Amino acid sequence: MSQPDDHLRVGDRERAAAAERLSAHAAAGRLSIEELEERLAAADAAVHGRDLAVLEADLPGPPAPAPPRRPHRRAGPPPLWPVLPIALVAFALAASVAVGHPVGFPLLLLFVVWRFAGRTAAP
Repeated sequence: MSQPDDHLRVGDRERAAAAERLSAHAAAGRLSIEELEERLAAADAAVHGRDLAVLEADLPGPPAPAPPRRPHRRAGPPPLWPVLPIALVAFALAASVAVGHPVGFPLLLLFVVWRFAGRTAAP
């Protein structure tokens, strides 16, 4: 809870923030409607930070921030990088056997895949 210093004067922004917090405490059942109305009137008349601090002294502070969540991997098909070179070698061998001589294009493609397989896109 960011309370202003006790001796400093408060403005409309600090009074409105205190009123919001008091309303949240009333919504949580910590304050009755009568208590809320009294405290809201006192918050509206507050001049110094200590005037606002007194209104919330017996109420709990904000909850601790939640720890940051790690993004999880989306479920989906497995990556093709481990399978692609094996498939290209099998295709090159099958094509070479079928035509009777080595087929160059799949082998060239296999080289390109091997050369750039370890690189990732820049974020």
